[in-house]
Amino acid sequence: MPDAIALFDPRVSDAARARVDACLRSGRLSEGPLVAEFEAALAAAFGLPRVLALNSGTAALHLALLALGVGPGDEVVTTAQTFVATPLAVLHAGATPVFADLEEGGPNLDPADVARRLTPRTKAILAVHYGGEPCDLGALAELARSRGLALIEDAAQALGATYRGRGVGTWGDAGAFSFQAIKPLTTGDGGALVLRDPEAHRRAYRLRWFGIDRAGRVADELGAGHWPITEAGHKYHMNDLAAALGLGQLEGFAAALARRRSLDALYRAELAAVPGLRLTPRTPGAEGACWLFTVLVERRTDFARALRSRGVEAAAWHRRVDAHPLFGGARADLPRQAAFDAAQIALPLRDTLDDDAAARVLRAVKAGW
Repeated sequence: MPDAIALFDPRVSDAARARVDACLRSGRLSEGPLVAEFEAALAAAFGLPRVLALNSGTAALHLALLALGVGPGDEVVTTAQTFVATPLAVLHAGATPVFADLEEGGPNLDPADVARRLTPRTKAILAVHYGGEPCDLGALAELARSRGLALIEDAAQALGATYRGRGVGTWGDAGAFSFQAIKPLTTGDGGALVLRDPEAHRRAYRLRWFGIDRAGRVADELGAGHWPITEAGHKYHMNDLAAALGLGQLEGFAAALARRRSLDALYRAELAAVPGLRLTPRTPGAEGACWLFTVLVERRTDFARALRSRGVEAAAWHRRVDAHPLFGGARADLPRQAAFDAAQIALPLRDTLDDDAAARVLRAVKAGW
């Protein structure tokens, strides 16, 4: 029997290996010129302003909240259909996450329900582009503007996705990206933050390395520097070794994204009429990053068992995070979230999947459960 088709299969390109080897030989492993080169390359490839490379997407979310002034006493409206890092970043900022419901049949926030959750304490909307599918950024951006709120995009799963021709991460006041091991662009672990406001960017730049303004430090004759610290920061910077990996992986990113989009289109065409299975909606005017291919199925456990018996992995990859005791337990007033959580499951979709493997996935689903 052929090897099982895994949901994820991280690969490191030859170009990335060469970049990493050169970095190791250089002896410069911490934050240095390669981090700056990676920031510039990301900005050029995806039209991102003011990129800060960091050690995780979680760090990017936390710094975004801090840089935009979110803190104790504030509320941040967000989604429960995400990884736990999203609401944890809100807690780390000292604020309270408030969960809004999803769009009908889909994994992203419903802007109308977000509006219903706003209170005088609301400081920001934190929207997740789940699985790489952009949210309704037009509606969310207008809502944030009209209420004087910050809009933060959790684009951890959506590098390369666009909405109305503009890259995700550029519609809000801040955009956070992840380069964790199984993301399409990996630095092993890493992230990036984009901030629209120059002063917010400068604050995040200081906060990513202990609150020190590294660009403005002055060395003395003893080789030390005078680093006036005015605000407690964090150790969130990226290092050159991770940046080297990212720069190498970036070289083939456009082709990999095109492959994932091609497979997404194939899956949607082939699975549209499968009994007991529903496709999630696409966002009008958007092109997704196609990181996950999530479907809604009846008798989900039977579905997963049937596919596993046919050599195909399927998993409910992200369960609703508001169910954790930390956040008070699953909310009864999120009916569409509950329905999505009960039926969602992801199929293997990645750029390393060849045509034969994709056909096996489709046959496994069509064989029924």
